[in-house]
Amino acid sequence: MIQVELKALKKGSHFKRKPEAKTEFIREHFNRADSWGPASICCVDSEDIGRSIQLRPSTMVYIED
Repeated sequence: MIQVELKALKKGSHFKRKPEAKTEFIREHFNRADSWGPASICCVDSEDIGRSIQLRPSTMVYIED
């Protein structure tokens, strides 16, 4: 597993939040900072339809070698 910043991944890339995690996420669209909140990247669960999380672009994630 390689550790990279979330913003370095392309849209549609798969990643895990921890090296030993079972859940895999897919990087989706970028949300700009505005009056409602800070900048974030939407990430969806690759197996659970409708489950998504918002992460900061500087979040460190893990990808396969």
